[in-house]
Amino acid sequence: MPKHTPANKGLHLRPMNGRIGFNPNSVFPISGSCMRSLKTFSAVALITVLSACVQAPKKQAFNHEAAAHIKTVAIVQAPNQESYDVVILGHPGMSFGLIGGLVAAADMASKSTDLNKAIDPAETRLQERFSAKLSEGLAKAGYVPNIVMLPKDAKEDQVLSLVKQQGNSGDAVLRINLSGAYWAAGPSTDYFPRLEAKVAALEASSGNVLYEDTISYGYAMPNAQTVHLASDSQYRFNDMSSLTQNPVKTREGLYSGLDAIVAQIVADLKKN
Repeated sequence: MPKHTPANKGLHLRPMNGRIGFNPNSVFPISGSCMRSLKTFSAVALITVLSACVQAPKKQAFNHEAAAHIKTVAIVQAPNQESYDVVILGHPGMSFGLIGGLVAAADMASKSTDLNKAIDPAETRLQERFSAKLSEGLAKAGYVPNIVMLPKDAKEDQVLSLVKQQGNSGDAVLRINLSGAYWAAGPSTDYFPRLEAKVAALEASSGNVLYEDTISYGYAMPNAQTVHLASDSQYRFNDMSSLTQNPVKTREGLYSGLDAIVAQIVADLKKN
């Protein structure tokens, strides 16, 4: 089981739209009133505002008694990310109002473009690789997993019914919202991989939650209410040049997060 420490309410930079695809929901859901306000601004320029809008992630330890009959598990796979963000939480532009925020957003967008040119999202395929690794891990733990693909626009509250329509629900459905990026504290600090997985195991017949948690990896937000897994020091990059000059290693930084998160989920769902 991987080492983990509690990590602070991580801040996603994209508004929540309730979809199960890449980064549709913040792992820290934003209230409706805050969301209406956010729609009128640049999301990146509102990093500091989001801290007042985020909510703690839902948590429920695995209910072994209620899950005693669970054997077959449908792993819901979201479409692969189409891009990977570079996020600088303490960008100096954020200190200069809306104009400064727009400058910060443009800078991070440019850096994100450079990252995506280097690692090529079509080759990285984070969600696809994650589902395969999780399927392998659950099989070793005694489950019979089955990967189910959902459409890109599927909403979180539709997952169970959509999986049932495909006839692949089994005894339980494992709903996962995974996103990957590279984060830095400031413009002159190291870049770390940052993965977040919002995970829920639902009983297929009733829809009851058997397990729910949010797992983060890499860049740590102190005191966050996630299960946080530390990344290896070899995947710290001291500037954009080092982050993009070796695409294989940069991808490995994200892939190592997949291994750690899968190990955590499998350990959490271990049968008695």
